[in-house]
Amino acid sequence: MLIALVALGLSAPDYMVQPYYLYPSDQPYHAEYAATAEKVAKDIQAWYLEKTGVTFRLKPLLVKRSPMTYLEMRAGKTPSDEARSDKTKMPFWWEGVERAIGVWKAKEVTWVFAQGGGGYAAANLIGDYAGIGMFGDWVLEPISGVREPAAITADMATWQVKGGVPMGTTAHELGHAFGVHHPDEYPGKSIMRWHGDYPDTGFLPHEILILKNSPFFVKDAFDARAPWLDFENQDAMRWGERVTLRGRGFAKGDTIEIVTVDGTRTLVPSEVSAGAVVVTIPEGVGPGFVRSRRGALRGNGVPVNFYPPKAPGK
Repeated sequence: MLIALVALGLSAPDYMVQPYYLYPSDQPYHAEYAATAEKVAKDIQAWYLEKTGVTFRLKPLLVKRSPMTYLEMRAGKTPSDEARSDKTKMPFWWEGVERAIGVWKAKEVTWVFAQGGGGYAAANLIGDYAGIGMFGDWVLEPISGVREPAAITADMATWQVKGGVPMGTTAHELGHAFGVHHPDEYPGKSIMRWHGDYPDTGFLPHEILILKNSPFFVKDAFDARAPWLDFENQDAMRWGERVTLRGRGFAKGDTIEIVTVDGTRTLVPSEVSAGAVVVTIPEGVGPGFVRSRRGALRGNGVPVNFYPPKAPGK
C-alpha cells in the first residue's frame, strides 16, 4: 500500500478508507467475517478504479470487539421491552457502532462491517472529510457463507441477500461516505440508484466528476487556504432558489462555483459574512458540486443535486 501511495504522489496519513470488522461483546468473533471484510474492501477498491479511472487509498482491516452487548448496541443502556423481545429493532445502532469504534476521524472514511447489523445500512460525510459507512449481517453472511444465529440472519431477508445486492451495498454506502447522493431525478444506471446490479453497473458522469475532485481520490483536490463550505449544506437545490451556503473564512470578493460535467458557473454572492454566503442558483445547471473560489484558490467541493423549479401544486 505504501508503495502504491508513493506512486500516486500521495501521503499515507491523509484521506484514507479504514475498514473495520466489528462484533458485539456477547457474540463470537468469526475469522471468516474478518477475511470477508478484508477481501470485499480490496475488491471494491479495484471496482472503483475500473468504473471511474481513480480509486481510494485503503488501510489494513481493523478488528474491533465492542465493549457493549448486542442489546446495548441495538437499543442503548435502557432498552425498551419491544427491543428486548425483537432483535430486529435497532434504534441505537448508529450510536452503538460509533461508540464501539470511537469518534469519526477527520480525513478518513470509517467503513464498518458490523456483525449484528442485519440489513441496517447507512453512510454520510460530515465535518472535515469524516466519512462513515456501515452495514451488517446481510452483507457478511451471504458473502462469507457463515451464519451468526444470535444476529439478524439472512433468513429474515429476501432480495437484500441475493445476487449483487450484498456486495453492491458496500460500494453504494461507500459512495455516500464520499459525499455522493442518490441521483433521484436523473436518468441512467448507477450504483447510487440501485446496487443490486453490482458489478455490472457504475456511476453517472456527474458522480465520477465528484469522485475525481475528492481528496480521497486525487492529490491537491482543494486548497486549504480557500474558504471552507460545510458538507452539512443542503444537498438538493433548485434553479432560481436563493440559497445560504454555510462554512467559514468567507470575505468580500469571494465567489462560488457550480461545477458540472457541462462546465463551471461562477456566482457572485449577494450577501457575505465570515460564516456564510448567499447565492441564487442559475437556470439550467445539472448535478455536480459547489465550491468557493478566492482568486486562484479552489475550495473543497460539496456535492449537490440541482433541479428545475417545482411545478405549481407539487
